[in-house]
Formats: sequence, C-alpha cells, structure tokens
Amino acid sequence: MSKKTSFVKKMSMVLFAGAALTASTFAGENAKAKSLVDPKYYSELTKKGIVSTYRDDGAKGFFLLPESIYKNKIIETQVAKQEKNYHYTYEALYLLNKKDLLAKGKSGKDSITIDDVSVVVRSVSKMQGMTYYSTTKKKECVLYETTYMIAGPEDKTPVADKNTGNADGQISYCIQDDNSFGVNTYKLSYHQSEDSLYCNFCILDKMGIGPFKAIYPEKMKINILVIDCGEDLLLYMNTDLDSVKFPGIKGQITDSMSARMNAVYNWFITQF
Repeated sequence: MSKKTSFVKKMSMVLFAGAALTASTFAGENAKAKSLVDPKYYSELTKKGIVSTYRDDGAKGFFLLPESIYKNKIIETQVAKQEKNYHYTYEALYLLNKKDLLAKGKSGKDSITIDDVSVVVRSVSKMQGMTYYSTTKKKECVLYETTYMIAGPEDKTPVADKNTGNADGQISYCIQDDNSFGVNTYKLSYHQSEDSLYCNFCILDKMGIGPFKAIYPEKMKINILVIDCGEDLLLYMNTDLDSVKFPGIKGQITDSMSARMNAVYNWFITQF
C-alpha cells in the first residue's frame, strides 16, 4: 500500500449534525457530478449528502476537490506551511438538489442558475447575523455581528455588495466582525464560467483571540466552488491555514474552523 493511499484511508470522514438536519437537500445519483467526484467519495456523498475531512499534518493537496476548470487555481491557493507552526486543512463536499433548495428558500424563483449562485456568493452583507454552534459556549451564537464589502484593503469605507453581472475576474474586499476572532479584512477573488462559480477568501490581517494573534496575513484561505450539475449543485468548500502555536490552539482551530464552514453551508442552502 502506498503512503498516499494509507494517508487517505486514515483521514477522518465526518458527517456534521447541521448537515444531517438538512437531509432533504441531499441529491441522488447525478451523472455529471459522478464524473467530477473521486469514485472513492461519490457513494458516501450520495448516501449522506456530505463528505468532509480535516488534517493537521501539513501534507499538500486537497483530497475532496472535484474536477473543474478551476481545479488548478484552487490547488495554487494552498497556504505555505512552516514546520514549527500548527497546520490545518478542512474540506467538505456536498451534492444539493435544486428543487429542495428552492423549497427551503424565500426567493420565489422556480430555477437556480450559476448566475443565481454568483449573486449569493457575492452577497457578503447577507451573511450578517448568520449563526454557528460555539463549542466553547455550548450554544448557537451569531457568527458575524457585521459583515460588508469595503472600498479597498486600505480604504475601509463600506460599499454595497458587488453582486451583479458576471463575477469572472472580480476582486473585492470585505470586513467581517467574527464572534470569537474580532474584526478581520479579506480579499475576495471571483471566477465564473458557464457552469461554475469559484471564490477565494484570503485574510489580509492578523487573526486571533484578544492579544494572541495566531494567524498572519495570507496564512488562511477559504475556497468555495459551486458547479451546476443540472438538477443538482455540487458544492465544495475548504479552509487551509498555517497558525502560530499557542497552548490549546489545536483544539481551538479544529473546532472553530469546522463550525464556521458548517455555518457557511447552512447559510448557503437558505439563500435561494
């Protein structure tokens, strides 16, 4: 058995409770999605609606990343890891039925296109007030007290969401006031094709709790990829980071980042 095969088999495959509560959005067999997803994960994906994993050994590669025209761009976003630091990579893959998403949403639409997805992913202000489960407080909390696009990395003047027209090549910036990590600035890079929408969030300042700043600029990146598969949407998300080591940082990051990505998923499925 190769080292890579052994490593993949040892990766933790987790079904989050939040995803389980939205089981009606799970899609069934989909030929296009099947052609894009690694066969070793596709059966799990259709049975449970989600395949997810995290690792902290600093190994390169995104193992759940589906085939797409943006695959190489996403691979290139991997954060450089320093040996002395704590490394963390989280990935999740979902197959979502469009009819069920429309039934849960309040848009009044009768279809979902990649243009609709493009609007949702660029509607940063609508993430304000979204909730997540805090493992520290043991309860549901508001994740972002405020979140909005800004004029630029140096000019923090709030601007309206830039969510009209085709997103391909769009660069935007935003502020998010996180419940635990405080106010942070992100660079948002968008790409859009006929059937796919890809967004990369890159942190531009230091992140941490109080005076303890564990994550430095450009040392955390979040990728969101959505592929239109006809009756379904294939949604892939990951968080990749390199953190300064502090006592307890491993547990803090593992719990916090997975909870936040699950919150983004739960927010996304209600926006149509």
